[in-house]
Amino acid sequence: MINNEFDEEIKYKLFRTVNEILHPTISKKNISDYKIIMDDDILPVRVFYPKKVTSIDKVIIYVHGNGEVTNCLGEYSNICKNFAVKTNCLIVAIEYDDVRESYDILVNEVKKCINYLYDKFLMNNIKEKDIILMSDSTGSHITSLIKNIPISKRILFYPVLKAKYTKKDMKNEDFNIGLIERINKYFKDINVSVDGKLDDKDDLLVLVGSIDMLIDDIKKSITSDNIKCVDISFSAHGFLKEMDKELSNEVFTVINKFI
Repeated sequence: MINNEFDEEIKYKLFRTVNEILHPTISKKNISDYKIIMDDDILPVRVFYPKKVTSIDKVIIYVHGNGEVTNCLGEYSNICKNFAVKTNCLIVAIEYDDVRESYDILVNEVKKCINYLYDKFLMNNIKEKDIILMSDSTGSHITSLIKNIPISKRILFYPVLKAKYTKKDMKNEDFNIGLIERINKYFKDINVSVDGKLDDKDDLLVLVGSIDMLIDDIKKSITSDNIKCVDISFSAHGFLKEMDKELSNEVFTVINKFI
C-alpha cells in the first residue's frame, strides 16, 4: 500500500470518497482511476461503471491475478469493463502493490482494503447481499488466505490455491506445462507459510475451464455444498481474456444467476 505521502503531480480530483464513487455528481467515463484516503494510507482503485450509473445497487470488489500467470498483461481493464456491462454492477478493482518480498503484508493490506470498502458500501446503502468479492488465478490465492472478512458471497475464476505445483497436481500435464512454470516462478521468491483453502462457510461460486490444468486440484478443495463449481466448456486457465460471444453468454448466465 502507498504511504500517506501525496504526490504533487496527482491532481486533487483524483482523490475521491466511496460516497462520490457510488453517487457521482460529474459525468463519468466507463473507467476511472481514483485514490481513496483510507486512514493513514491511500488506496488506489480502478472503478468500472455500469451503463446505469445513477442506479448502482450491486458492487463487486475485484482482486485481480498476476498477468504473467494468466497471460493477460494489460488486459484486466477490458475484463473488468466487460463485467460492469454484463452484470450491471459497479466494479472496484484493488490496485494492490505486488510486493513479492512481503507477501504476508500484501495479504493483510488487501484484507484491510476489502474491509474498508465493505464498511463504506454499507454506509452508502448498498445491501450486504449485494456486495460480492471476486478474484481470479493468483488473486484468488490472496483472497483464500484472508480470513474473517464480512463478505460471504464470492466468485473465484480458475483459482490458484497453492504456492507450489507439481505435475502430479495437474490434469492433462502435457497440455500447458507453461502454467506450472509461471505459477512456480511467481511464488519462487515469496515466503508463503500456508496454501490457500476454499472456505466452506462462504456462499462461493468457482468457475474453472474444463481443460484448465488446475481443475482436478481445485475440485479436490471443494468439500461443502456451499461451494458451487462450474466447468466452463473447452476453456483453459485465463479464459476471461479471450471469450467469444458463446463463451461470454455461458459465463455471465452463471454469474448473474449467482449474484
